[in-house]
Amino acid sequence: MFCKKRSILRAGKAGVALCAALMGLLLGSSLAQAAGEWKPTKPITFIVPFPPAGINDVLARMLAERLGKILGQPVIVENRPGASGNIGADALAKAIPDGHTVGILNSIHAVNAAYYRKLPYSLSNDLVPVAPLGESPLVLVANPHAPYKTVAELLAYARSNPGKINYGGPTGYPLEMIKSMSNVDITNIPYKGSGATINDIIAGHIDLATGPLLEYIPHVKAGKLKLLAVGTARRLKEMPDVPTVAESIPGYDVTVWYGMFVPKGTPREAVARLRAETKAILNDPAVRRHLAELSVDASFSQDGADALASRVRAETDKSLAIVSRTGGYIN
Repeated sequence: MFCKKRSILRAGKAGVALCAALMGLLLGSSLAQAAGEWKPTKPITFIVPFPPAGINDVLARMLAERLGKILGQPVIVENRPGASGNIGADALAKAIPDGHTVGILNSIHAVNAAYYRKLPYSLSNDLVPVAPLGESPLVLVANPHAPYKTVAELLAYARSNPGKINYGGPTGYPLEMIKSMSNVDITNIPYKGSGATINDIIAGHIDLATGPLLEYIPHVKAGKLKLLAVGTARRLKEMPDVPTVAESIPGYDVTVWYGMFVPKGTPREAVARLRAETKAILNDPAVRRHLAELSVDASFSQDGADALASRVRAETDKSLAIVSRTGGYIN
């Protein structure tokens, strides 16, 4: 023992402080070793609550490939789309909490916690944040034949034609913020994922949509969609000529964040190992360059699980404030 009782008594307060510091170092070291010692004993399932090809899916497959090599077990990506991401999140929440099932959730799930009166799982009680992964700018797009080119023109048209504009997407949160903050009447049409939303807005079945920049910008460049604005508080460096929604609706600020979660009850050693390895992967310069090409800012990935939990609470609270004003519960 480094700190015997008799030695502490002779050393007084200084000795007590020194011993406490030594014990703290030893405890931290043993925890780090425990985290490093956890190893999966079978393949890991990586649940993605959305269809293939979206950013959640891309992130999952990138992490799965690297985590599989590091952990010595295959990491299998399993897409569980539907109900605005709730089907996959529920499957993750009900999985055996042994470290062999992880999932990527995003800001939609924090919004769902407010908009759905009844969910088969609780984001705050049934799932544990492991690591933030990054965030993407949100874009507001319109059918190319829409009679407005800016957010200001959109709002003016919506006020003159209440209920006539249709909006589609996996979540109505970005639109509900626009409606609540500008007092316009726009009809929300829920979709399972971005793919179906994009197809229908290009075909003219819906008028507006929002989603991550990566998923919509190719269609903007091809002239199939009209880019009205970005949802970030400030204009993007790579798109300085594109205005923000906030320039027409002050205070509007919506981005899409992504995070790794596990079922509640997952061993702390497994969570610590998954967190450490994921953070290291996302700190790799080559990975960061690749994510930047996908319009994903990976800096959020270095903030830690507490930052992810805080983001979840803030997003849910903001959504609750909106739904309490609009009464726009989904069920």
